[in-house]
Amino acid sequence: WDEESNYVTKKHPNFLETSLLIDKKRSEANRILLGLELEDKDVSVEEIAGKLTKKAATKTTVLKYFDQVIARLEKQDRIGYANIFKSTKNSLSTFRKERDFRFSDVNYSFLSSYEQSFLDRGVKLNSIFVFMRTFKTLLNYAKNDELVAGDYDPFKDFPFTKYRGIKTKKRAIGKEDIKRIIELNLEEDSRLFHARNYFLFSFYNRGINFIDMAHLKWSNVKKGRLNYQRAKTKEEFTIGMLEPAIAILAFYQKNYNSSSTDYVFPILDHKYKTAKSIDNRIDRMLKIVNKDLKEIGEKAEIDEKLTTYVARHSYATIMKRSGISTSVISEALGHDSEKTTKVYLDSFENSVLDEASKAVL
Repeated sequence: WDEESNYVTKKHPNFLETSLLIDKKRSEANRILLGLELEDKDVSVEEIAGKLTKKAATKTTVLKYFDQVIARLEKQDRIGYANIFKSTKNSLSTFRKERDFRFSDVNYSFLSSYEQSFLDRGVKLNSIFVFMRTFKTLLNYAKNDELVAGDYDPFKDFPFTKYRGIKTKKRAIGKEDIKRIIELNLEEDSRLFHARNYFLFSFYNRGINFIDMAHLKWSNVKKGRLNYQRAKTKEEFTIGMLEPAIAILAFYQKNYNSSSTDYVFPILDHKYKTAKSIDNRIDRMLKIVNKDLKEIGEKAEIDEKLTTYVARHSYATIMKRSGISTSVISEALGHDSEKTTKVYLDSFENSVLDEASKAVL
């Protein structure tokens, strides 16, 4: 290398190839500089170097970029969101028969074929929507990271309208079913006993979800009120607890650790320290609890398959049937809009509608 001319010497064994590469890089730098000057922008050497580096980074393939985004989310302790990206990456890998691909390969035809692969396997529209939406989010991240051009948008002509207003199977039960669950004779401190407590505690507290319930500590309980931040939305909740919920807490306060830093329910304990270990533990426990709730539903002769989510849907539906407005229910659930709340609300039975129709006579 000749320091004075800042160029490779002719003595270099690969002089021709190296000089061609250097000239190519200089040409790229000059092209970037010219483009910035045409935009009348002041630019530094560092900026040009940064853009050249970013250009090299565009060689990153889509599946490898998925790994980068997943690692970034895990570092931010957004484990649940990272898992959604993992599932989406796996679905794309399956679709591509394990072959990686570039951002330039993604176009309308690619997206249509990817979507059709789900439809061919009978995957529900709700699930397809999650995969497609996550993939679109990843491409937007790539745009923010300047891995693709600012006008890069393969989803531009891809219609999401088919996924809006999807009628989902209703997952609510009524007051009589709740009563049958309460009246079941279950052995105290058994798995079924705890599963019922988790279900009812959620039902009595505005349908608090299992993840938030698992994270509750005794410091969240003060003077008959439950105060917590929802993990999904970071929204603060303060709930005046009903007597049955207070009775459930009394059992755990009496029989388990009850200092302010202890977890309320025996779902988590302090040996789970990292966000990933906590997420894995909650995921395992949720599967166990839902399995036990299914058995409870069978014992109580309830047609609906019981899950922790049924408690949230049931709370919303029973409130609606009791004459509470959708706007109030929406706020109680912590929804951003009433449209989301309407998905939760069960349809009135035909008998109710038949009775209402008599008003025309």
